[in-house]
Amino acid sequence: MKKISSALLLFLLPFAAVAQTMTYDVFMNTVAEKNTGYLAEKYSIDIAAANLQAARVFNDPELSVEYANNQDWNLQMGQSVDVGLNYDLDLAGVRKARIAVARSESEITEASVAACLANLKFEASQAWAEAWRLRRTCEVLEASVRDMWQIARSDSLRLTVGDIGRADATQSRLEAQALSGELRTMLSEYSNALRNLSFLCGGEPVTEIADDFLPSREMPFTEEAVCDMAEANRADLKSAELSRTLSENNLRLVKASRAFDLGLNLGWSYNTLVRNEIAPAPKFNGLVVGVSIPLKFSSMNKGEVQAARAEVLQSQKYYESASGQVRLEASSAYNSLMAACEVLRQYDETMMAEAESIVESRRTGYLKGESSLVELLSAQQTYRDIMQAWIDASCFRYLCQAQLEQAMGSAW
Repeated sequence: MKKISSALLLFLLPFAAVAQTMTYDVFMNTVAEKNTGYLAEKYSIDIAAANLQAARVFNDPELSVEYANNQDWNLQMGQSVDVGLNYDLDLAGVRKARIAVARSESEITEASVAACLANLKFEASQAWAEAWRLRRTCEVLEASVRDMWQIARSDSLRLTVGDIGRADATQSRLEAQALSGELRTMLSEYSNALRNLSFLCGGEPVTEIADDFLPSREMPFTEEAVCDMAEANRADLKSAELSRTLSENNLRLVKASRAFDLGLNLGWSYNTLVRNEIAPAPKFNGLVVGVSIPLKFSSMNKGEVQAARAEVLQSQKYYESASGQVRLEASSAYNSLMAACEVLRQYDETMMAEAESIVESRRTGYLKGESSLVELLSAQQTYRDIMQAWIDASCFRYLCQAQLEQAMGSAW
């Protein structure tokens, strides 16, 4: 089919300075590289990595310094300086559990970003299909408009010489004007669709799509194989599985946080000379070594542990539900694609060529006076209907293919 020509080029003339014709492959790559929403989402990975790094921190020691003056100025009982160092030992593995939780959160974030990219690609596929549908519809309408204006001009001359009546000449002109208005509306919709493509590309200008046909691939897998691949590759299912692991790690952290800790204390003190006449004492240094054990009476309350255990069971059920949902989506997408392929096969090149030949035959017959204007208009409408049906069927098949690819986790 001819590429969209003068009408669309004239409509897009204001954007000619930044015009860019884009192919499907370039478009999808640009979306993955420059879509602002996805780029913002990718920062979540950096945030999660930073949180994982922060979780590796050890407990901080405590340094204490004390000064005491025992009425040294009037009773001469001396002065003292105490320096102490306190450190809490992690006997229950709190740090290890905290790192495991942060690592699980980081992995969930990566899976969520991957799922975000899959959803973005499907959204981009829908936008591309809509732009392609409008472009091909514009081409069909443009051909009909061009033919009708040729017929209208011819009818105007035939009316002058008396070959046809004024009603036929007026009707052909009105049909040409009506189709021109429809084409103008469709061109406006196509222009908006291109703006949407540009938005998905992160602002890259797109004023024309270059591909005449939507990408199409044969299905090399069985329905069962599709479901198995979906279970193995879907990022959202992986996220559900990692959420189960996260809840298990969180339970370990809760238990570790409730265990007894051991605090080590090390201190040194210096005492000055005591000059009091009643109780004199020499200056001396003191050393203090101690152990502190917190009395965690709060651990008698099991609510936090019970909640963490319930979250483990809940995440397991969520995973089972997500697994079933993934298989259902993959199976449904597979069946939809098979049906879409059968529908598209009905609209082969022969069928569209026959419809075009009928229009040409009716046009020639009308100009020779062998057929009526109504027959010509009916043939043109039939041609447009068939072409539109083929366009819609092509879009439907492509969207089913994109949906199946999304359902399989881009494993196809």
